[in-house]
Amino acid sequence: MFRYFCVDDNIKNGRVTVEGGDAKHLKTILRAQPGDKISVVTQSKEYIAEIMEVNTGNINCTLVEEIPTNNETKINITLCQGIPKQTKMELIIQQNVELGVKRFIPLLTERTVVKLNEKEREQKKLDRWQKIAKESAKQSNRNIIPSVEPIMTVQELIEKIKNEDAAILVPYELEDVKLLKDVLCEPKNNYYIVIGPEGGFDIKEIKMLQEIGAHIVTLGKRILRTETAGVVTAAIVMYACNELA
Repeated sequence: MFRYFCVDDNIKNGRVTVEGGDAKHLKTILRAQPGDKISVVTQSKEYIAEIMEVNTGNINCTLVEEIPTNNETKINITLCQGIPKQTKMELIIQQNVELGVKRFIPLLTERTVVKLNEKEREQKKLDRWQKIAKESAKQSNRNIIPSVEPIMTVQELIEKIKNEDAAILVPYELEDVKLLKDVLCEPKNNYYIVIGPEGGFDIKEIKMLQEIGAHIVTLGKRILRTETAGVVTAAIVMYACNELA
């Protein structure tokens, strides 16, 4: 069933109007007609709505029933991902949204190959990544659209999170002693997973992260690709916190 995300204020007198790209998708791709049902998701509730009118620029719906379900995890995971080459970031966002990650922070690191020197180009990337997050949230029955934050350097990330009450997890290919499962013996509510790009982190970046209490961990004897490491780490955290069956 098509999922339409909106704010609570868009619900007025038991009605909601679907606009923009969602209305276009419903009309031209899904061939929506009056009488069809869609799911409407706000910040606090989910509803089944019936399409009443299909107009040129919008679709008017009436709420039929409230759905008392919440598919979100109790824990909050933010994936801080070193920006990889080509379109790998899209796959990373897609898979981690499906898993339950709630926020993404793209990272510029010492070994990041991709260079975004123009603000306009950077914003286009962010818009594209946010669109991927939205589409994946629809597909996976999320109750929220995970956010893609502005691009940061490692130093900016450290300044942002150094005083937060959160576990900072940094899988690192040169670490061979500290196991992720040992860090997860005492579950927390908030986690930051920090993943390097192709080529991994520079040792200076690892030391900077260690200084704010980050856990530098190994994921095992085999080296994972940057597009694999984040989703594996997130899945392990979810399992340790009883968020996966």
